[in-house]
Amino acid sequence: MKLKLYYADGGNHPVLGQVYHQCQEFSGGEDVARYQRYLANILSCIAQTVEDCDYVISQIEEVEAGTKAESEIEGNDVEVEISKAGVQVDISVNDDWVGQPEGTFTNGELKAVVVGWRQFLQMPEAFDSEVIVEL
Repeated sequence: MKLKLYYADGGNHPVLGQVYHQCQEFSGGEDVARYQRYLANILSCIAQTVEDCDYVISQIEEVEAGTKAESEIEGNDVEVEISKAGVQVDISVNDDWVGQPEGTFTNGELKAVVVGWRQFLQMPEAFDSEVIVEL
């Protein structure tokens, strides 16, 4: 399973010039829709900046190290619960996307995705800026 992070063409704004849209796209696995909904689509909700990414990564590492039993990260219409057992992602805009087994991932999966997203956020807005995360 691969996550591709890249910029798509958002058109040309008369004042701003070229507009770029951040894209997160999973491919190459049987659970692509699940990973897309619960991991890729939430990145801009829980980690809008490099500092947000650092915070999420630190919470995962504290739980993994045992210095915290669990951590909860709230974002725009998203809640992520991190524990030793793994990660539960709930998307509150749809009751059918809360508390579902499809929203369960390993700590390593969430960490890899956020590390890749952090790297992507540090890149210039350009069509050749791209990060591939392998899970």
